[in-house]
Amino acid sequence: MSEWTISPDALKHVCPNLRHDDAVVIARGLGEAFRRYDITTKARAAMAIAQWAHESANFSTREEFASGEQYEGRRDLGNTQPGDGKRFKGRGRIQITGRTNYMAIAKALSIDCVKQPTILATSPHSEIASGQWWQDHACNAFCDRDDFIGLTKRINGGLNGLDDRQRLLARARNVAGDLVPRDRWAVLSDVEREQLEILATERKIAERNGGWDKVDPSHLSLARKAKAWLKERVVAITKLAEAEPNGWVKGGRRTRVAIMTQAVQG
Repeated sequence: MSEWTISPDALKHVCPNLRHDDAVVIARGLGEAFRRYDITTKARAAMAIAQWAHESANFSTREEFASGEQYEGRRDLGNTQPGDGKRFKGRGRIQITGRTNYMAIAKALSIDCVKQPTILATSPHSEIASGQWWQDHACNAFCDRDDFIGLTKRINGGLNGLDDRQRLLARARNVAGDLVPRDRWAVLSDVEREQLEILATERKIAERNGGWDKVDPSHLSLARKAKAWLKERVVAITKLAEAEPNGWVKGGRRTRVAIMTQAVQG
């Protein structure tokens, strides 16, 4: 198991108004999406960040500001039922719009965003759904031939906001290497990764089945043991780091502690 992310600091370089905590969450959603949909070169990552940033008001929203009423009755979007305009307004970082597009995302990702359309306004679904749309519309090909104009037309249908998109692209290119997804867990030792995987797996089992009380008690027992082990590991690494000169910079200790601490607090 891995946990992919892009650099939150690089994301903030492109969109300076982002709060750090928000940048961390968004960066992880983007990392998962970029890894899944092969947005793994500097050119692809920089163009994707520029386009998605523009479409989502510098990553400040996962849902378009308008009500969606303007899409009512738009058969080209698949909006054939009363209320579809507002129901399937633009959501996700790339503003997925219309019943047809929601149905395609639901099928591809096995999420019920047709019955629960607002799920596309939550991370990481907002980023992953945008990645699915990006793949379905062959957007990486535009990046590979450095065709930002063509990419804008593919996403927007025209060249609306081109100046802003190009401004964002220039900023993204300055930090493009840090916008390529990386495995946050790569710094972990094998045993640390193993315990994190156990905890994450058991939590997912409980979540899928409606809670710990709905699954065999052995799942909760395994989760508790993994959580206790991780807590002890955090204490041990912290003691070592604080006892040695420059102890926090050795062996990726600070990152390892941060990952494990977040896991046990989840």
